[in-house]
Parts: sequence; structure tokens; C-alpha cells
Amino acid sequence: MSPHRTEDLDTLSRIKSASRVLQCLTSIGLVLVVVASIGLALNPAWFDAAIGNAFPDLVIATGITPIKRIGMICLAAFPTPLVFYGLWHLRLLFVAYRHGRIFSDEAPDHLLKVGLAMAGNALAAMILHPLGSLILTYDNLVGSRQLSVSMSSNTYTLILTGGLLIVIGWVMREAARISDENRQFV
Repeated sequence: MSPHRTEDLDTLSRIKSASRVLQCLTSIGLVLVVVASIGLALNPAWFDAAIGNAFPDLVIATGITPIKRIGMICLAAFPTPLVFYGLWHLRLLFVAYRHGRIFSDEAPDHLLKVGLAMAGNALAAMILHPLGSLILTYDNLVGSRQLSVSMSSNTYTLILTGGLLIVIGWVMREAARISDENRQFV
């Protein structure tokens, strides 16, 4: 066996092993997203603490009323399907890799969908944070209502990483198309 062939088998083995671990981690993540979302929605004390962490400098003069809590739960629920969708396709990508389907037609599609979910989640955060500040301060006295707009380096990085995965997905699709085209000429 040539040294290059041995290296290829070692690399494929590492890809399969890492993918097995990452598939398990994404499966755990899928469960945690659902459990955490339900747990936060059903436990007002936890949810209020999460709101306090998300809006540390916001002055909520009347406290978190039941109406505000319901509004914030609805707002917080919005990105959950995006996170679930991204984790689901990431899991499917690792399943394909674990089974050695590294350059299959499905891999670029899953990668592209993970990128879309990441970028969508970052954009949603940029929109939902200001809406949350409006919900939390709508009943403050005139002049003390607040609109909190923020963009962190994490959001920026998430948008860029999502964009990168989208482009890599497109590149992989194009490579598969060209490879298929070349096989037909032979």
C-alpha cells in the first residue's frame, strides 16, 4: 500500500471519528434547544433572569409584567426554529461524513442550510433585541422609554461564518457538478 493511500485512510478514519462525536453533540444540542426553550417559557423566574442578562442596562420601570413576559416569550421563540433547523442540518452533515459520504450531493446542501440558519439567527438577533427593549419599556413614563440597539462582535462573526458556510456550500455544489460533467466525458 502506498504511503498516500495510508494517509488517505487515516484522514477518512479521523473524519468519521470526529463526525461521530460531533453528531452526538448536535443531537444533544437539539434536545437542549427544546428543553431550554420550554423550561424558560414555563419558569417565570428563570425567564426574568434571562431577560435581565440580555438587557442589563435597560431601565424597566414597572418590572416584567405578565403582558411583557408573554411578549418576550413570543419574541424569544422566534429564533428557536432557526437554531433547531441549523443544528438539524449540521447533524445530518455529520451523519453523511460519518458514513464516508464526504463529497456527496447532500453535504453541500446541509452546509448551505447551516450557513443560512447561522446568518439568519444573527440577523434575527439584530432585529429582536431592539423590539425586546420596546416591549420591556413601552409602559415607562414618557421620556424614559428606551430603544436598545446592539451589535456585538459575536453577531458580526456569526454573520460572517454563516456567509462563509453558504459560499462553501455553493462552491462544493459547483465542484460536484463539474466533477460529474467530467465523468460523463470519459
